[in-house]
Amino acid sequence: MELTPDWVVGFVDGEGCFFVGINQHKEMTTGYQVLPEFTVVQHERDISVLYALKRFFGCGVVRRNHADRYAYRVRNLKCIEKVIAFFERHKLKTKKRVDFLKFRKVCLMMKEGKHLDKEGLLRIIEIALKMNTADRPKLLEIKKKITRG
Repeated sequence: MELTPDWVVGFVDGEGCFFVGINQHKEMTTGYQVLPEFTVVQHERDISVLYALKRFFGCGVVRRNHADRYAYRVRNLKCIEKVIAFFERHKLKTKKRVDFLKFRKVCLMMKEGKHLDKEGLLRIIEIALKMNTADRPKLLEIKKKITRG
């Protein structure tokens, strides 16, 4: 399956997700690890499109997500840079572009090392709170712990 840039933009506009996870990690200077992730999930009958995306971007992994769903995931920062560069050249058309721009900002902050100090981590949490609605309670709890401690 050969993918074109326009097809990838349209597909990701409908099916993609730009996500910023934050997990407790004792070895990090702030006690938390920032985990940006680009994901596309499909039913197993359409797994070939996930492998085509992996070939298109030249990185990432395809793994079972749950039950009969599979996901193409990009977590490696070097590969995320490729994904960001692609979507800078080929603009998303839906609200997904807003999430992409926030995701890009977090990744740029990480490249500058801002995720390694309290102030930078709090700024990243504020950005993630505007993107990751499912993680909102967890992010608010982390923010409260960082602000107190």
